[in-house]
Amino acid sequence: MYLNEITNLGIKLFRKKKIKFLVNMPLNKKKFLKKQYEGYTEFFSYKFDKKKNENMLLYNNNFSVCPLTTHIEIKKVEKKIKKIKILNTIKNINNFFKNYLNQKIKIIVLGLNPHASQDMNRNNIDNSLIKPIVSKLKKNKVNIDGPVSADTAFDKTKNKIYIGMYHDQVLIPFKMVNKFNGINITIGKKLLRLSPDHGTGINIKNKKKLINNTSFINCIKFCEKFINV
Repeated sequence: MYLNEITNLGIKLFRKKKIKFLVNMPLNKKKFLKKQYEGYTEFFSYKFDKKKNENMLLYNNNFSVCPLTTHIEIKKVEKKIKKIKILNTIKNINNFFKNYLNQKIKIIVLGLNPHASQDMNRNNIDNSLIKPIVSKLKKNKVNIDGPVSADTAFDKTKNKIYIGMYHDQVLIPFKMVNKFNGINITIGKKLLRLSPDHGTGINIKNKKKLINNTSFINCIKFCEKFINV
């Protein structure tokens, strides 16, 4: 399998200290992953160390987003939201921005339900799980807030990292604001994997006036900037 070969080769070169980053172009999930993995993020994580401790970070100089769950149906989201997953995501984000960017950030954890369940009873995931986790981290001096209502969260975004409970909750505002300037980074591994933050664009093949390679160029620029980290 082609995808297996190039991924294994990249990991092998990393372990030999030949490379620090792995960049791939968008791929067709149905063709290459055959429903065995939610996306390349999960596929890469499994190939690297078989540990499910990865996160998909959509990065931009303005603000970044990190969906807690990725390419799954909405009805399956709540069951996937676990304490260990939230804590691991926060850890991965802090490590990435500290080790690569040396940047002070504020993490915003979005609520799952409308208005982050402010008008609902306390027996829901926003109040019973997310709120206590954020409160405890705040007491430990972590710069974090949540659960925050997603409909008003993206007002002042500078230096903020948004953790969303599901894919479109954070990717829609990210792509609406940043257009083609974002990049997709797999964090939580010693090897950073980057790709453009969009799909294959097969519908615009050979239509040069519609093609925009900014996101791919930004992947290369990121690697060049932090190659000595």
